[in-house]
Amino acid sequence: ICRGNKHDHIGIPSDMRTSIGICAGPENTTGLSPIGNNADERDVPRSMRLHALTPTGPFCPFRSSASVEMEPKMNQLNSMAPDFTSDLNKVQMEMQMGQMPDKDLLIKVSTGMKDAVESWETLCARLRLSEDFQTREYGKLTQAHLATYNTSIEKIASMMNWQADCMKAMADGSQPPMPPADMDLEQLMNQDKSSAPPNLNAMQAAEAITAAPFSPSSFETDTVREEYMKLVEDHAALIKFGGKYGTFDRLGKVAFLDQVDQIQERWDGFYFRFKLMGALNDDFKIQCDRFLKSMNMEEDDYRTMLKQSHQLMREEAERER
Repeated sequence: ICRGNKHDHIGIPSDMRTSIGICAGPENTTGLSPIGNNADERDVPRSMRLHALTPTGPFCPFRSSASVEMEPKMNQLNSMAPDFTSDLNKVQMEMQMGQMPDKDLLIKVSTGMKDAVESWETLCARLRLSEDFQTREYGKLTQAHLATYNTSIEKIASMMNWQADCMKAMADGSQPPMPPADMDLEQLMNQDKSSAPPNLNAMQAAEAITAAPFSPSSFETDTVREEYMKLVEDHAALIKFGGKYGTFDRLGKVAFLDQVDQIQERWDGFYFRFKLMGALNDDFKIQCDRFLKSMNMEEDDYRTMLKQSHQLMREEAERER
């Protein structure tokens, strides 16, 4: 969840995007809600929901230089998923059928899991320690997302390393290691799929959001065009300014997060007016809904997670007193 799905625009006609110099990232989308960040998302009436993703949080198309530099590391980790999950599924299927998996395959999966965990932990550490706001936001989103499943980066890494060691022991014919002290095996085995974090297969199968949220005809009036361009320019400037987030003092960080909240509310309001006019693309709304469902989330869940990630950043700033 730490980045948006494949979607490189936010509904801006191409002539407008060229004129204001938008540089969208290669894998981003658009999404949030019309109610502001102080409301309780669980109490939002269905009529007030967008059923769409606005260009905020992990779906922001404006990329900081730090997040662009982080892109190869993210892509490298993502590229491990297809082969890794295929081999792991084969091992699990053979074990469920009461068959002993091939020893070489067990060692391959064990090594792959160890490498993936190390890469993931390194990436999460870089996100957490970055000076850049957008990069830190990715890290906090991951933390907030896992917290909804009562787990953490550390717990998942510990569990995966233990599973890798078990496979290595099986291949060697030796005694498997004891599970980590904080792992509840019974709870893990009885965990309902709907309450578990999305697995690699689900995330790989997530449908790309390719539809534009608005049609070009939506920008025919000068008022709409000017409001949109101003919002785009302000948002892009804020992301660029956030490259120095780590150097801000406590009050500076809190003030910056306030600005982020205001930008989100402006996007919410803009999108919601289009919803009221029936001008939000139905295909876009459907694709947004499918993408969230692939992550075991509804719109309310996503908005809550984004709010919680920023709250974590506020709490972190407050500890700098």
